[in-house]
Amino acid sequence: RALLPLGISRLDTMLSGGLRRDALHEIRSQTSRDSVAAAGFAMALLARLATSDPRPILLVSEAGALKEAGHPYGPGLERFGLDPARLVIVRCRRAVDTLWVFEEGLRCGALAAVLAEIRGHPRQLDLTASRRLALRANESGVMGVLLRQAGTAEPGAAATRWHATPRPAAILDDFAAGIGRPAWRLALERNRNGPTGIFDLEWNHGSRAFAAPSGPALPLSRASLPGDRPHPQTDAGTIVAFRRAS
Repeated sequence: RALLPLGISRLDTMLSGGLRRDALHEIRSQTSRDSVAAAGFAMALLARLATSDPRPILLVSEAGALKEAGHPYGPGLERFGLDPARLVIVRCRRAVDTLWVFEEGLRCGALAAVLAEIRGHPRQLDLTASRRLALRANESGVMGVLLRQAGTAEPGAAATRWHATPRPAAILDDFAAGIGRPAWRLALERNRNGPTGIFDLEWNHGSRAFAAPSGPALPLSRASLPGDRPHPQTDAGTIVAFRRAS
């Protein structure tokens, strides 16, 4: 079976060589604010896959997920390492339509991968539907990526399930004031081929490769309070409890 190695020896060993390309993989964010981190990791996987597979990639998104996290942006994807000319983008109103397009795309051997973006916990995405999606990917050899926005861990047939959260970028080339490479903390929650674990990774869009963090994280400081805002309330002091009259 064809594999997509991630280039991190410890992680590829746990995955028995890499991600199976004839399987379903799930990437989830626990909250809406982390959905961009999950989407970034998914796009990095597709960019890495595109280096060895010239076939198009299908992206299908539910309207609710697009409204929350935004639409794919061509120049940004190109700078990230994923050529937007390789993408076929489908937007659906409902989750049931998104899952239908996802399954039909996984039937098509002319595609390298299909990514479906779903928000929350639609009732149509049950264990039976997950098994059917995994079967389609196994039959065609097309990699399936289920990107779940603001979704908790649920039973499913995915070969791997990842929980993605953003990580502060590392200092790049000793330039402490700059913006480092995209970075994530990834929890491999499910792995059919072996153990699970937690990994800190960053993405080099130039070489389209994952790497361990290259150095200490950039310092994060809180912004100062605006000068035109009223001062916060002082302590109310001692609170006296009165007995309720009978």
